[in-house]
Amino acid sequence: TSKIGTETELNEKHGPAVESRMNLFFRDKAAHLILRKRNRHIIGIAMVGWMVLCVIHASKLEPIQTTEQLLDKNHPIQRGATILNEKFPVADDESNTKIYFIWGLSDVNRDGVRQLFNPNYVGKPVFDRDFDFGHECQTKMLQTCDFLKTNQSLESLIKRESGLRSVHCFIEELGAFNAIGSEVTCNDINSGLWRKRDWQVESSAINSTMTAFVEKRSCYDTSPVGKYYSDTMGWDGSSLRYAGIAVESKLLDPWSTLPEDVVRAHYDDFMSLKTLFDSNMQDACQSRVIVTDLDQKFIFMNNQYIYRKSAISGSMIGVLIAFIVLLLATRKLHIASFATIIIACVLLSVIGSLSMMGWSVGTNEAILSSILAGFSVDYVVHLAHSYVVAHGSVEKRIKQAFGEVGTSVFSGMLTSVVATIPLFMCTLTFFEKFGTFLCLTIAFSWLFANFGFMSLLAHFQIPMESARFKWL
Repeated sequence: TSKIGTETELNEKHGPAVESRMNLFFRDKAAHLILRKRNRHIIGIAMVGWMVLCVIHASKLEPIQTTEQLLDKNHPIQRGATILNEKFPVADDESNTKIYFIWGLSDVNRDGVRQLFNPNYVGKPVFDRDFDFGHECQTKMLQTCDFLKTNQSLESLIKRESGLRSVHCFIEELGAFNAIGSEVTCNDINSGLWRKRDWQVESSAINSTMTAFVEKRSCYDTSPVGKYYSDTMGWDGSSLRYAGIAVESKLLDPWSTLPEDVVRAHYDDFMSLKTLFDSNMQDACQSRVIVTDLDQKFIFMNNQYIYRKSAISGSMIGVLIAFIVLLLATRKLHIASFATIIIACVLLSVIGSLSMMGWSVGTNEAILSSILAGFSVDYVVHLAHSYVVAHGSVEKRIKQAFGEVGTSVFSGMLTSVVATIPLFMCTLTFFEKFGTFLCLTIAFSWLFANFGFMSLLAHFQIPMESARFKWL
């Protein structure tokens, strides 16, 4: 009674509280727009059509095909780097990416790998202690070299130079050196006559033979054998830790970047060779073959897969968490379900818009997509909470929700969008992308929350006191 009396006295003294024009606009005009059935049908058709377009474009979104740029694409430094990397074709006499088949190595120890700070450090090699570069292993390795050079099924995998496949086998030079001696010539090696002798290096003579062999000049380069074959011949001065063969890829080169599906098909072909070599050489060398490249083309291919997968999984996990939080906050299944549908629509709208703008999924896009649901929930949760705590019919609750938070939600959207404008002017691409992402997310969140979420509530007319939802 005292409270009512106090309010009456205040009204008599100061007059009734005057609502702002914005509050009246949202309570009367915006709510009336949503409550009209014809308007809801128009909104529904427009949103469904937009979502179909977004789903089509979102399905076309691909992982990034080039190294991520730090600067804006129109920055002079970035334009120069792009021209050098992409506009000049690769000459036929330039080396392509080498694919290595290595025996004697186990998994790489990647402790301490931080390529963001030290891109050249990829880990420490772990040597296979069981590796045996014996008589049988050497014989099998030479047979593998011959297979790589002559098998017709490998024509699409290995590059040719001067009509011959680019296969680098130190075992050929080692075998000729051991069979003929230090006076061996390139003609001796190429003739293959040394193969008719006992060319394999005995285990007891490995140290003495390798010590002299690594100092000899290679037939295929002006540098010593030890330097030329440094990536495939693991001689550390006292023992041969690993041995291998290198081939030049016909598809990959160190300067260009290809789509993930193209590189993966190429990678799968080399992995098929790995399976074949393991079945043929594992017992002879007491080690499984490791397939890798030093240009990190296969690592980048895997990163492309991770970008796409993490963007999708991160977004879905965010939507699921948003549903659980909304369900606990509102304790109404239909409110949480409608709000989650709206968040999913915002997510698809943003991703579809980015695809329409020609974006690809890189590190920045994957991270931003993962936090998209968190940005999208802001406006719809305000309207949902105001609707839940209101009283009366669905129509009254919609009007009250618009009247109470419509202005504040609009103000929050407007100030956030304005705050993103300076980010569009940034030179660093991360801030520019973040500004675009944030602006789109905020705009779509506001549109779908006001027109989508409230239209769903008005259309289905589910009473808050329905027995079906009392248990919540």
